[in-house]
Amino acid sequence: MKKEKKGGSVKGFKRVWKDRELILLALPAVILLFLFSYVPMFGLTLAFKRFDYSKGLFGSPWCGLDNFKFLFLNKATFIRLLRNTVGYYAMFLVQGIICEVALALAVNELIYKKWGKFFQSCMILPTFISYVAVTYIVSALLDGDNSLINTILQSFDLKPIRFYLEAKYWPMILLLVNVWKQTGYGSVLYLASLSGIDREIYESAEVDGATRWQKIFHINIPLLAPMICIRMLLSLGGIMNSDTGMFYQVTKNVGALYPTTQVLDSYVMNAMTSGTDFSMTSAVTFFQSMVGLVLTIVVNKIVKRFSPESALF
Repeated sequence: MKKEKKGGSVKGFKRVWKDRELILLALPAVILLFLFSYVPMFGLTLAFKRFDYSKGLFGSPWCGLDNFKFLFLNKATFIRLLRNTVGYYAMFLVQGIICEVALALAVNELIYKKWGKFFQSCMILPTFISYVAVTYIVSALLDGDNSLINTILQSFDLKPIRFYLEAKYWPMILLLVNVWKQTGYGSVLYLASLSGIDREIYESAEVDGATRWQKIFHINIPLLAPMICIRMLLSLGGIMNSDTGMFYQVTKNVGALYPTTQVLDSYVMNAMTSGTDFSMTSAVTFFQSMVGLVLTIVVNKIVKRFSPESALF
């Protein structure tokens, strides 16, 4: 038995040594993942403690589910946060799938392929623009009587709109910001999937007399379905999370906009910057993580039952 174990360990070491270049290549990413995704998990214990600065994380007394009670007992605020968070997630998900797939198909169908590379570079650029810069852009368009949109409205003898005082306009504004900033990056992922489709499938369809639209609807979209499912499953883990930069910075955290713009993440950010108990904010983040985990597992099982090749695990 000892010889077998020794032989197995030697084989394992040889296999690791054989792939040493790949392991070294992946090592920085693994270290960053461990430091920023696993080490902070210790902070989730704050959700069940009454945090005391003098005693620290491990010395603070336990309080059970009291922090969660505080969250759920404030029903009006909790319902508003939950509605906004899930609502924006669903809206951005549907918009993302439609716009990203449509843009990827449009670029893929370009006759001059060199233009496709140029458009890909242009599409990705907004993804790398920080939300601080986006805030200034949106402010220049919307904030004040001299903003671009209000100047146009006044040129047609229309009254200017106080965008930062009226919450009803912001679901559409944030949707447009998300389309501009995220669609390009998502479409590149679908373009990569389209480039991997066997050309013989298209040639067979052309022999059968298929038009370009028929090839799109009967070849491209069905073959993109697994990628769409995988992206949906991966995004489910963050169903209760929102882009803090968008909801906290772009809206300038204006209280008048809270009915349609405040989500769980911006609520946590407000609580942390105002010096509220960190235990309560940890309870909110713990709730977000658990909902995402449960939904990912449940939906993955449903997808696996009907389409095993589209499931994550």
